[in-house]
Amino acid sequence: MPRPSLTLLFLGWCCSTSASAFQTESRADAAGRVGRVILAGRVTPRPPRPTTTARLDRLRSSAAGPVDGAIPPAMADADAQPASSKRPFRIRTITAFVRLDGSDMLEESKSLERKIGACNAALRSLETSLTEIGFEVQTVRIATNPFAEWLTREGPDGDGEGPPPAKRAKDDMPGVIKSRLSRIDALLEAHGIQFFSFGPSHDPDDTRRVCPAIVAASGRFCCSANVDADDVESARAAAACIREVSTMDGAAHLSGGLGNFRFCAASRVESVPFFPGGRAPAGLPGGVVGVAVGLENGAFMRALLGEAGSVVNVRGTLHSRLGEELAPIQEVCRGCKPRGDDGDVTVKFFGIDTSWNPSLDEGGSVAAALEALEEVRGAFGGTGSLAAAAAVTRAIQSVPGIASTGYSGLMLPVLEDRRLAELANSGGDAGEGLSIQQLLCISSVCGVGIDTVPVPGDVSVDRLSSLILDVAALAGRWNKPLSCRVFPVPGGKAGDLTTFDSPYMCNSRVFEV
Repeated sequence: MPRPSLTLLFLGWCCSTSASAFQTESRADAAGRVGRVILAGRVTPRPPRPTTTARLDRLRSSAAGPVDGAIPPAMADADAQPASSKRPFRIRTITAFVRLDGSDMLEESKSLERKIGACNAALRSLETSLTEIGFEVQTVRIATNPFAEWLTREGPDGDGEGPPPAKRAKDDMPGVIKSRLSRIDALLEAHGIQFFSFGPSHDPDDTRRVCPAIVAASGRFCCSANVDADDVESARAAAACIREVSTMDGAAHLSGGLGNFRFCAASRVESVPFFPGGRAPAGLPGGVVGVAVGLENGAFMRALLGEAGSVVNVRGTLHSRLGEELAPIQEVCRGCKPRGDDGDVTVKFFGIDTSWNPSLDEGGSVAAALEALEEVRGAFGGTGSLAAAAAVTRAIQSVPGIASTGYSGLMLPVLEDRRLAELANSGGDAGEGLSIQQLLCISSVCGVGIDTVPVPGDVSVDRLSSLILDVAALAGRWNKPLSCRVFPVPGGKAGDLTTFDSPYMCNSRVFEV
């Protein structure tokens, strides 16, 4: 029997629901080695009842590790974790937010070093404290205000002579900006900071020219392009950037089109600890380091949904257990008072991004967990899926006593969720598997938008920009953060099976756009 049309369900929902929107989330992930895309035969989906998958048993080399990808168990440093650790999930990221300005870019200034050092002091203090109470901390990161406010400027307001500061820097891309990127990368390496988000571009010209340079410069770097509803020029610029990044090569983090792990088109995104959409909140004072925490909690959430059994019980079950487990993290973060090289560091805690974030661990799939709810009839994506996603999202966003930030929603990244990838594969050459429109429909009540979705390598700017505008329209209509992160796969056609040779992702059929 054919699967009910989620597009029709979505149109009915839009006509009847109130204007209060559910926040969602987006993720960012990093690279591994990549194989070529090959045409493969039909992959048989799992039965409707979810089953678990085998854990990865080894770790392959990567340029810089995952940005917000599913980190294999082999990456955990057992010696760094207390032997008595019984925590049911990991901390994916502790992210520090900092505001930079043009004066930090002056060669004679040491303010950039001081600000990065202050962020590092806050991050290491929190990392130590959270590890001591039994949490595995996977990454530490820094996110800034939009890069046009500092990377492409000579000073806060310029010197009043010659070309405007922003133009002077842009006209010397191989020189000034490349030098500044190298300087930042060296500081991050010295402090052991895994990832750094330059915030969003708000200028289509910056999106086309500066964003690709940022992505290419280092495996640590991420950025995004802000696209509002109906902003065709910004959408086309973001699409052009995606296309350009997909053709880059020469570094492990760019190979096979995976540079787009580090770039997305984003709408209504603010104070998000996950990358590549992460950015410092507007109005953050210059002398303050903001902090937020993001989780990797797929298997834990699956256990909770198994306990709940029905959407009727989701709110009570999640509130009780999540509140119990998140309270110690919040207590540590609120008590953070680090001391840097220049004295005490002022820290502002923005909250925990309570998003349900899948992993490649056994039982870590979001889609498989939702299939355990009584109201989801058959495979995820069919009848009941919207109701289940909405119920979980409402619960995640309203955990009593917990300050939430960022997306705080349900993540559905295709290449990082084994069950989603299987559902995408289930259509075979007939093309009846999970579609981009179904994912976008489900994101209307939960999260991500379109995330880690492989698309044909020759996808046009026209089609990509229209997809980005769909995501932006949904974000604008419901005032919720959404992103669009797709991977044009070099040589790949719709229906081909990707063969990514990476411990940070699974494989899926290439989606039609």
